[in-house]
This record gives sequence, structure tokens and C-alpha cells, in this order.
Amino acid sequence: MHELVEPIGEVGPLRDPVLIAAFSGWNDFGGAAGAAIKHLGDQWKASDLAAIRNERLFDFTVQRPTVRLEGERRVIDWPAHQFRVASPAGAERDFVLLSGPEPHLRWRTFTEAIAELMVEVGATTSITIAAQAGAVPHTRPLPVTLSASDSDFEGQFGLRVPQSRYEGPTGIVGAFNVDQRQRGFRNASLWAQVPHYLSTGPNPNAIAALIKVLDRGFGTNTSLARIERRIERFSEQVQEAVTESGEAESYIRMLEQQYDDNLEQEAARESATDAELPSAEDLLSDLEGFLRDQRDEG
Repeated sequence: MHELVEPIGEVGPLRDPVLIAAFSGWNDFGGAAGAAIKHLGDQWKASDLAAIRNERLFDFTVQRPTVRLEGERRVIDWPAHQFRVASPAGAERDFVLLSGPEPHLRWRTFTEAIAELMVEVGATTSITIAAQAGAVPHTRPLPVTLSASDSDFEGQFGLRVPQSRYEGPTGIVGAFNVDQRQRGFRNASLWAQVPHYLSTGPNPNAIAALIKVLDRGFGTNTSLARIERRIERFSEQVQEAVTESGEAESYIRMLEQQYDDNLEQEAARESATDAELPSAEDLLSDLEGFLRDQRDEG
């Protein structure tokens, strides 16, 4: 195991495990992805596996450690990355959950350490989840986008991989995904779009959106009762704040119109694409006719 990784618990053989990772900071607007990992760990009764506690990865003038009291004793919590392992009921495979802050330094060493742990436990697939600010209204289902190493993930998660020509700065999620794919791991990344005007903590709607996509992709059935209660309280608080500002209401109505228009355009594009494709019966009939003609001419 890599020198950065500190084993914590004893774990027996795992069933075709999948790594699911979230990194707080630049890749996690409001902390929704990290909160989703925590919820999965709680609901799936995950147990500790290992940790990365290495001060060479952090600049503590940028991200300070925190201090707290345990009884009369003062304790410092240093930034760390936690690996936990879970075997959710009904799932045909196990999961390694990874969460922690985006490192400040030595990203290539960090991604190498994670890859070595994956080899150690027998994982060949990794999924990163993240959240980014977007021009989406809180009154509509929050979209989740997919980036993947191969097209099989589209059918698995029920999402299409959009064509992206982005070039520019990236976070640890981007660096990790590229590293995983270069090493031959199957890799996908799920990004929840979060209303940019709501940044006071994890958005419960984004947490639920990410978990629902993961459940769909892996056949798990994660309880969202706790998140749904948070969504109800959150919606009431947001609505109360919005109704006090006519300008905010107008802006959200504009976002709703854009959202609905985009859905209609996407549906129209899919309908046009489906209309252009011949059915399987038509293709078979044409092929049989072609072969019959060829045989007659022969």
C-alpha cells in the first residue's frame, strides 16, 4: 500500500468494489457532494478502511486545522481523506467511499496513492461526484451531468455524455479522472448543477439528485427520508426569502423559463434523432431484400 495511506480497519475480500469519491472545495459548490458521501456512508453502515493524513498535501495557511474540546481535553482535527467500505443491502458489489478536501499540493502523488489502494482492494471502477454552480432555478429538478471513460456508463446511469471541448484550469476531480483513465480504470464523473444564488451550505436537492443517479446506476435503494425532510425545510426557507424580494422573484421566473425552454429543445432534438433512425424491422427487411437481390443476380 502507498506510503501516504494509513490502514485503519481490517476488511475481508470485497465483491468487485467500486470507489465513489467526493472532494470538498473548488469541485463541490456548497458541499453537496461531500454531504452525499456522508449520507451514503450512514445509510449503508460503512466501516472505516483507511485514511490519508499527510501534511505534505496541505498548506495550513490556506486551510486551517480546527480545534475542539473532548471533555476537558483540547483536540486538533487535521485535514484528512477518509476511506470507508460499505455493503448496502441488495447490492451485488461493495463500495469504497472516499471523502476529503481538495489537496493543495502534490496532486500526482495523491492520485497515485488512491490508485494503489484501489488495486489493493480489487477495485477497477471509480465514480467521482461533484457539484457546480449553475443558472438553474431551485423550483425545478436539479440536472446531473455525466462524464465517462466509455459509453457503457450512459446506459448504466440513464444519462448522456455531452461533447465537451473545454480547455483550461481544472480541479482535483478533473485531475483524478484523467489519471484513472490513463491507468486503465473505468471511470465516470457525476456533476449536480446547483442554483448559484443558494450557497449557504449543502443543497439538499443536489444531495438527493446525486444519490438517485447512483442508486439507478448500481441498483441500490438508499433511503432519502432524512434528506427529504431537509428539502422541505430548505424549500420553505428559500421561498420565504424570495417572496421578500420582487427582483429575486423575477430573476427566478426567468431561470424557470430558460430551464423549461431547454427541456423542450432537448426533447425536440431527441425526437428528431429518433425519427431519423430506421427501426430494427426496417433494417432487417432491407438487408434481406439486398441479400435476395444479390443471390438472384449471382
